[in-house]
Amino acid sequence: MILSLLILVGFSISAHCGSPWEAFLKNPDKDAFSKLERSIAASAQSCRWGDPANSNVAPTVKQDKQLFELIVTGNESAFRAALLVSRCLDGGELEDFYRSVGSFFEAQPRVFLRTVKEDAIPDSQLSDFLTMLPLDTVDDFDRQMRIIENRIALLKSIDEVSLEEEKKRGLFFLEKEKKEVKK
Repeated sequence: MILSLLILVGFSISAHCGSPWEAFLKNPDKDAFSKLERSIAASAQSCRWGDPANSNVAPTVKQDKQLFELIVTGNESAFRAALLVSRCLDGGELEDFYRSVGSFFEAQPRVFLRTVKEDAIPDSQLSDFLTMLPLDTVDDFDRQMRIIENRIALLKSIDEVSLEEEKKRGLFFLEKEKKEVKK
């Protein structure tokens, strides 16, 4: 009886407080990101592709959509929050994340490169961030080329010496993608 009562109280407290993602998405700023990071960072490190336990850390499908929309608009805190749980994302969610980050790059190229440097983003992920294009470009090769060329121009315009290595890496992946699209 007491155990049942404790479990019931625990559920009602949880339901009342909401998930850390709900709180973050209501006000996705640096303070909210810090709180989110403190609450899920350790668990996010244990995420593995396809692991059902990922749902304990990752945002819901509805929250993913909100998060990715924020990233597209250039919200740095949303970008950092998604990076935090990127290991928890599978299949289509991960691809949607990559596509949204490409748009984030277009909105905030310097912030993007600084984050790539600070978080030591590996080449495979950097390539996906820069080369995964919006879904509506699948059969529009001219638009694909325009987006890639725009991203190349954005990278070339960054003149911060401290970001030169990340810039070179990004240019390499975009130039390679440009050759693929021309084929």
